Amino acid sequence: MDHTELKNVLREESSSALKSLHPSFFPDVEKYVKELEEEILNVNNPRSVESKMLDTELQSAITDIEVIFIRRIRKIITSATTNAFSSKSPSQDLGKLLPEERKVYDAVLSAINTARKELIEPILDPQMIKSRVKTSAGKETLSPNTKEDVQIDRRDGEQSIAASPRNDRDNKDEIGKSNINKEFVVVRILEDLPTFKAMDNRNYTLHAEDVAVLPALNVKGLIKRNVAQIIL
Repeated sequence: MDHTELKNVLREESSSALKSLHPSFFPDVEKYVKELEEEILNVNNPRSVESKMLDTELQSAITDIEVIFIRRIRKIITSATTNAFSSKSPSQDLGKLLPEERKVYDAVLSAINTARKELIEPILDPQMIKSRVKTSAGKETLSPNTKEDVQIDRRDGEQSIAASPRNDRDNKDEIGKSNINKEFVVVRILEDLPTFKAMDNRNYTLHAEDVAVLPALNVKGLIKRNVAQIIL
């Protein structure tokens, strides 16, 4: 790396297109800058012409690498924004990115897609959002702490609970749920709740719109706090 090569890269980056860089480009520039600093120290005369020339080259190199970095980052952000709202395949320019630059591209693209899903989709396609909510509300969900998959079965006007226990101990725990209407109640959670231990000695971590089977005594307290609603 030298002054001329760095200036050539700077000139190429003045265009709107991404340019390929050698994988060791930034390490090479770092080495070049350190060599200039060492030469200035070796001259040991800040007022000499040689020292002033070296210092000018050093400051120019530092400015150039900063400008190159900024220009490439701007192009990467522009490319990520364009691809986020395009149905076409990503530009081949992505192959010109250094690994660290590709991380920037992926992060920007992911952030845009997340924001679009949360802010734009409810406006552009409300039916899809309603469908997701309806699908979510139709399934039983418990805290991951329970390690079970519980579902409500409403066939032929009957209500039952089907569970997939992990072992014999869990099978014994389920015996107490044989009478769902007396001992346990199915509720919809209205807001996020901190993890709590219920009367069945299980830990529950529940969020808004979760549907869970909880001990009746716990449900009574949640309803009083207006954070749950009975659905069974």
